[in-house]
Amino acid sequence: MTRLVFDKAHCLDEDSLRDIILAFSEGLRAHTRLRSPLGRVVGNRWYDFEVGLEHFLTALIARTGDHGGGLLALYEAFPALAPEHVTDARDLFMETALTMLPFQAAASLSELADSVCDLALRALCPATGTALTTPLALRIRDAEEALRIGATLR
Repeated sequence: MTRLVFDKAHCLDEDSLRDIILAFSEGLRAHTRLRSPLGRVVGNRWYDFEVGLEHFLTALIARTGDHGGGLLALYEAFPALAPEHVTDARDLFMETALTMLPFQAAASLSELADSVCDLALRALCPATGTALTTPLALRIRDAEEALRIGATLR
């Protein structure tokens, strides 16, 4: 079992997570492909976005199930969400973590980001089976439920 990201041995605490979120937020606003669509979705409410992201990540890390419906809220606010948006955001988040944290803490946080993004990508681009005929909104809700119960988190 993977240790929780906030394990003291990983040198990541709430302040470090907040610093990563602020740097990630800056990176999103500067990103070539993400700044325009996120600018339309977030507008001038970046502080609210950052607070929501902190709550989302903290709840996922602690596995409380109270992460606030992050995927569903993202989809509702950003119906044009595409796989490349998810992978760009994941890559930027991982890059931010790797530049700001010791390797083990960054790797643990990146592993969590990979799990969340894998869920989102499977919802956006189902491979086979009945998922292909299931409406996207329902696939997003299913991914959200998987996050809530922590079923797919490494």
